[in-house]
Amino acid sequence: MKSELPPPEKVENILVWHTGALGDLLLAGPALQALSRHYPGSGLVGVGKPEGWKLLQGALPVKAVWDADDGLWAWLFAAAGAVPPRLAERLAGVSLALVFSPRPNPEIFHGLSRAGVRAGFWLPSFSENGYEPVRWLQARHLANLGLSYEPKPFYLDLEADLPEGQHPSVLLDKPLLSVAPGSGSARKNWPLSHYFEVTRVLAWDYGLQVVWLAGPAETAWLPYLRGIAESQGHALLAGLPLEQVARVLARSHLYLGGDSGITHLAAAAKARRIIALFGPTDPRVWAPFGDGVTVVTAPCDCAPCTGGRDIPCPEPWCLRYLSPKKVLEIAASLVAAAAR
Repeated sequence: MKSELPPPEKVENILVWHTGALGDLLLAGPALQALSRHYPGSGLVGVGKPEGWKLLQGALPVKAVWDADDGLWAWLFAAAGAVPPRLAERLAGVSLALVFSPRPNPEIFHGLSRAGVRAGFWLPSFSENGYEPVRWLQARHLANLGLSYEPKPFYLDLEADLPEGQHPSVLLDKPLLSVAPGSGSARKNWPLSHYFEVTRVLAWDYGLQVVWLAGPAETAWLPYLRGIAESQGHALLAGLPLEQVARVLARSHLYLGGDSGITHLAAAAKARRIIALFGPTDPRVWAPFGDGVTVVTAPCDCAPCTGGRDIPCPEPWCLRYLSPKKVLEIAASLVAAAAR
């Protein structure tokens, strides 16, 4: 395939292959924004995790979203025999493909070429061994392909409110403190007892309505979160679709969470103030990018201990040593500043 991006007049639709988790997809937002500006008349065909991709509709010209787990896509990696008619239909009008992944995979580009896609390029979804911020890593690779830009924060284009009947009553009362205590790895989680201590004070002393956000990562915590919510007058929103979670975050005066996809979603949804807690993973690489983001790091010399995905430390002692007192002081200062 070609070594330089084709000119805009040669591109109808762009296939974007990104099968990463929500946070990884949102970190690619600045690159996708730059790509859309460079190709103003082209639509994006997103292949990955549909629920995350559908959040991007509105902010980006996403014409279609397909699930990467659909077996139909397997042909691209084997490319044996004729192109399946349904796959040919999905790729109709696609002139350019961008594949986000940790490492390049020549097989998919061979398959795309056989399917009639004239140009295709690999972009790193993150640096496996380095400490370069994802947004700059991807900008550097696109610059090598002829598209130079300065990464800007990526924000979702959300409707002003939830549809009728989908509006939790808790959102109509006090200023919101949204809290997402989990993540895709237990080693990235601040202790739940620490979250409880901070939220209790912020609710009682600062008049915030605490909303606990729980998804699949918090399943084991649900009994404890229900107990906290019931005893403290907090709200627990469990199992909401990502679109509704994004709208809750958009109404939040303050958000508190760790290195997780929901923390990135809070930044993309424009929560007013965001506190992102980091321990073993490197915030230089993984921190959310946007206005109002405050990164708080663990007070340990060994943290962070990784720039990539793998966390070598068997126990997240660094996050245990990040005291509720320190986080509460930062949160209180942000709440006070927002009130001025």
